[in-house]
Amino acid sequence: MTTVVPLRPEHLRKFPRKGVVGEIKPHNDAGIAAGIRQLVRRTEGRKSVTPQLLTYSKVNGNPRRYEVLAADPPQLRAIIAEWRAKTRYPRPTLWYRLGSDLDVPQAVEMIPRWNCATQLGNLIEGPIRAKYAMQLGISLPPKPPSQTGADITHERQEMAEFLRELATELEAEAGYPRF
Repeated sequence: MTTVVPLRPEHLRKFPRKGVVGEIKPHNDAGIAAGIRQLVRRTEGRKSVTPQLLTYSKVNGNPRRYEVLAADPPQLRAIIAEWRAKTRYPRPTLWYRLGSDLDVPQAVEMIPRWNCATQLGNLIEGPIRAKYAMQLGISLPPKPPSQTGADITHERQEMAEFLRELATELEAEAGYPRF
């Protein structure tokens, strides 16, 4: 049985702000299974990384409105830790709804993108990343939807590198000598 609940402030403590690798997939059996398989590969041997799976699905069959869900992080971590190839694995049963539905008018163009899973995924990934970041109060590095690698990463190292680069640029603009 699947339970969907609105993401409330008391749930946010389950969602780490750093050390996260995530995937965005359609909310169906194939999408969830693909996301879990990718997260197993991406987190293998990285104990300090928390996996995150975000999914999307049409609301009431409307190809312009999408509900965004986040799998319960402790439950997802346990599923991934116990995952074995060639065996049936459990799916998350607790999902959090990330705010209000997304309105994606571009999904119903002349050749409807909602008919092509890849095109829809590329179209909707950016708004989902933005919604996730807003809900957690974090910033995510930019990532084109078709770029390889995890759909979501927010690791401490990336922020530190960004801040070092920013400090170097600001010092250069201010005319400070480099050492």
